[in-house]
Amino acid sequence: MEIKTGAVFGLIMVLIYNFLDAGKEVYSGHLVQSLHPMLVTFIVFSTVLVFFQCICLVKLSRDYIIPLQYPVIITLLNITTVGSWVTFFYCLRYIEPAIASAIITGFAPLIIVIISPFLYRNEKRQYRLSLLLGIALCSLWLSIISLQVDNKNHSYTNYEIVAGIVLAISCAFFSILSNILSKKLSDRKCIPESIMAHRFYLTIIVTFSYIYDVNIEHLSDSGLFPGVLFLAILGVILPLWCLQYAIKHLAPAKVMIFMSISPVFTYVFQLLDPRLSPTYSSLVAILLLCCFSLATEIWQIRHKGSTLDNGYNGVPEDKRS
Repeated sequence: MEIKTGAVFGLIMVLIYNFLDAGKEVYSGHLVQSLHPMLVTFIVFSTVLVFFQCICLVKLSRDYIIPLQYPVIITLLNITTVGSWVTFFYCLRYIEPAIASAIITGFAPLIIVIISPFLYRNEKRQYRLSLLLGIALCSLWLSIISLQVDNKNHSYTNYEIVAGIVLAISCAFFSILSNILSKKLSDRKCIPESIMAHRFYLTIIVTFSYIYDVNIEHLSDSGLFPGVLFLAILGVILPLWCLQYAIKHLAPAKVMIFMSISPVFTYVFQLLDPRLSPTYSSLVAILLLCCFSLATEIWQIRHKGSTLDNGYNGVPEDKRS
């Protein structure tokens, strides 16, 4: 019963994450058109770091140092966090948020299933490969739509749009590694707040080293600073908090499958942004992407014979992390 309750809670956390993350993608896509992505990343994650440091030091001091007892994992998590967020903010300069979201969440399940045998040697394949390929093909379709639509609406070159697609796929790869490493820390009794307090050090260092050449005065003159703080709180702190709890209760592959429906939320939010022109072909591809994602999870449920499997059946306890 406890496992089932945890699985349901994890699913709810993923859905809340999808909703908040979709708003973040559209709004941050607007911000990086006016501000340098490195500057946005630095301010956002400086705010996130200070928030979770204060939470841990004031209320959770006993749990604060537990992640630091695993220096290799926390260092790798810092590296993958830099990779995922820098590539994310840069890709939004070249492709519309719904397309970026679909590519990231579409390729992620396929990538994680491919690399899982190298990370969990005794874990059996839980998802039908053909369904995962369907998710990836829908993402490729969205990439083609991006090349066609963005060439009409913006002055981007084909090279820039292809760069945006490559960055989105890179973001998916780094995000998967971050989820796996976060899961390893959760399995070692690290609470989500303590993980969040220690995973952004390198992100701040790397982005700070780049903002010397950025016109920071433009941030205050444009009146965008409150918007960046708004992005940090509602677009990063809250959704990542939910995602960290989802990772605690669900296997990484299951988290990525449920995250695949995120482009639907992103598409709806794009309708509120006059700068963007979502197409019906994008909507069809996104809906197909969600159908493949749901079919993948339904197949897994029937195959395993359990409606609330935690994703680790058949894997020894010592091999799960």
